[in-house]
Amino acid sequence: MDAAGMMSGELPYTIDAKGRMSFPQRFRDIIGDRFILTRGADNRLVAYSEEKWLSLMSRISAMREGREKEILKQIYIKGAIAVEADKLGRILVPQTLREYAKLEKDVYVVGAVDTAEIWSKSTYEAFTQSIQPEELYSALSALE
Repeated sequence: MDAAGMMSGELPYTIDAKGRMSFPQRFRDIIGDRFILTRGADNRLVAYSEEKWLSLMSRISAMREGREKEILKQIYIKGAIAVEADKLGRILVPQTLREYAKLEKDVYVVGAVDTAEIWSKSTYEAFTQSIQPEELYSALSALE
């Protein structure tokens, strides 16, 4: 994948009481106007292109039966829904996903290489502030 096909950055948005929010054009250019939105770790939502989602589903399906497969089915697959941006670039985040991610008003849409994430502002800030410098250095050294 080239740099043009990767997502990065953290963009502040708001979500209205009906669950509508704008979704960044620069991310839609990569994953499409129609994509899969599902639950992720740490009370975040994850947006996958339909192609990437099908690949993930195939990999989960091919796993040996066991706890890991059940967790992935419970969190990722059962919570997944296709969403499509309207002509104004807004998506509708279903109530169940809003509740899971604690999305009320202020949110961040975050590029995560080949997926995008939607976080509540407070959860995202707490998560990023919880990362210790040693953990960051360790992660960077794992790149070598």
